[in-house]
Amino acid sequence: MTPVTGPSQHTAKKLTPSGFSHISVPVRDIEQSKRFFVEVLGGALVRDTPGFAEARFNNFIVGMSSRSGNPTAPTAEYPHYGFTVEPDQFLPLKLRLEAYGVPTHEPWTRHDDAEALMYFRDPAGNQFEMYCPKGFNKLPLRRGGRAGGDFFIDFPALGYRELRNPPSGADVPKARVAGFNHMTIPVRDMYEGKRFLTEVLGGDVVLELADHITVAVGGAQVGMAPMAGGWTAYDAEFPHYAFFVDPEDIVPLKERLESYGVPTHDIWTRNGIEALMYFRDPSGNLLELYCKSGFKDADKLPRGGAGGDYTIDFAALNYDRWKDPGK
Repeated sequence: MTPVTGPSQHTAKKLTPSGFSHISVPVRDIEQSKRFFVEVLGGALVRDTPGFAEARFNNFIVGMSSRSGNPTAPTAEYPHYGFTVEPDQFLPLKLRLEAYGVPTHEPWTRHDDAEALMYFRDPAGNQFEMYCPKGFNKLPLRRGGRAGGDFFIDFPALGYRELRNPPSGADVPKARVAGFNHMTIPVRDMYEGKRFLTEVLGGDVVLELADHITVAVGGAQVGMAPMAGGWTAYDAEFPHYAFFVDPEDIVPLKERLESYGVPTHDIWTRNGIEALMYFRDPSGNLLELYCKSGFKDADKLPRGGAGGDYTIDFAALNYDRWKDPGK
């Protein structure tokens, strides 16, 4: 397939993000969420401002914002965000979650001898996953229903309002997650989503099934599954998913997006050091290009956040049609 060419010579180059930076999710209670990601899961609090906080987990960050947005719907599997969990940490981490009042379910698998999986939610309803890629042999695992098995998850049962304190004197395991493994987002058409991530963002398909496609973008695993909704709300900033880009690539990637008919906005900054820009995939999932440092004249970019008055029209980033190379 030949990529659509646009107004710049840069669009002829296959560009791709250089890595995965963070997810930012909407939360009801910032204090509850900080406790969940730091005390329960073992993240390091690296930013804590009124209404917003960030917890680092080895190779990525979870941002928490008390602003509006839509967490995973009570009955839905997507979006969810997968943490890598080592085999010897899987059951201890399950027990740790339960000690804090977080509902869980029995571990399961999609393949008999591969991974162990378990979903859970943060206090706001955002869905996460414990994902052990291999080596789990602590107990037999049932196979999921869509993989031909008899195990089905009661997603509404995973919801709760707040954490509890572990019972007095309880021996709570000190298990921790290892880091980011993948995210799976809902899309209106996963083949359209595949074309967007591969043709526009330079990703590579690593898994393609009848009901699920995974594309590696900048080394990050992005799964897509068909749903009728569940992506970022029309005018919301959260949830969104941020990819690192090299300083010399953010402008060419912006131009490449525009050449495919994807709306963008000004590249901006919060602190005069980083450069960033939001955009949406064809379903409406909100993505971000994030250049941490090194962008020329970053201090002259429009300033947003607490340091300036630049604001983003998130509704204007939606679109119904784009230059889809498959159409």
